[in-house]
Amino acid sequence: MLLLAAASTARAAGAELDEAAAAMAKGDWASALALLKPLAEAGDPAAQYKLGSIYREGAGLPVDYSSARQWFEKAAVQGYPDAELALGDLYAQGRGVTRSLSTASDWYRRAAEHGNAQAMNNLGAMAWSGDGMKGDPKAALNWFTAAANKGLAIAQYNLGLVYARGEGVPVDMKAAYTWFRLAANGGNEDALQAIDAVAPTLSPEEIDGAEAAAQEWRPQL
Repeated sequence: MLLLAAASTARAAGAELDEAAAAMAKGDWASALALLKPLAEAGDPAAQYKLGSIYREGAGLPVDYSSARQWFEKAAVQGYPDAELALGDLYAQGRGVTRSLSTASDWYRRAAEHGNAQAMNNLGAMAWSGDGMKGDPKAALNWFTAAANKGLAIAQYNLGLVYARGEGVPVDMKAAYTWFRLAANGGNEDALQAIDAVAPTLSPEEIDGAEAAAQEWRPQL
């Protein structure tokens, strides 16, 4: 009986989250807030994240980064990856908190460990630049690769840059071309310019091989 009751409660919360998402899509923020707040206060991490997002974006109410942080944190401590990423962004930008790149990297790492591709890319960028952590080209390569393999276009573009510049890995223009093509296929406009820059360094056969590799590639979800 208890298990049945728990399952019923979960289904009800899921239905209300769907209603809230539909209201947000229509710009009906009053309805979304009315649906999300009770769920968030009851501890639902998805509702807490969505509520934090509304405060962060100022959707239907004034922007309130402090409230956004509070709701993101409640969801993040429960291991909700999108909230961990969002909390990392607030610390990276100094919105609603004292700016701290090291704290941002901690939250990005948690989100990355929970499979969030954008957090992986952010960690790669920080390791590449040395912002918020010690510069580490190998770590940047690993994080960009993990995110790129999940299909994140910006990470695919960044990975292409790593191979083109030979940072943390030997220069490999064919691999760079492949990743730039995948990024371009995913809508990254900078990757199109990068393809034009890399193509003259490759033979027609190498370009054909890179194009074929991009065509055959599948994300590792």
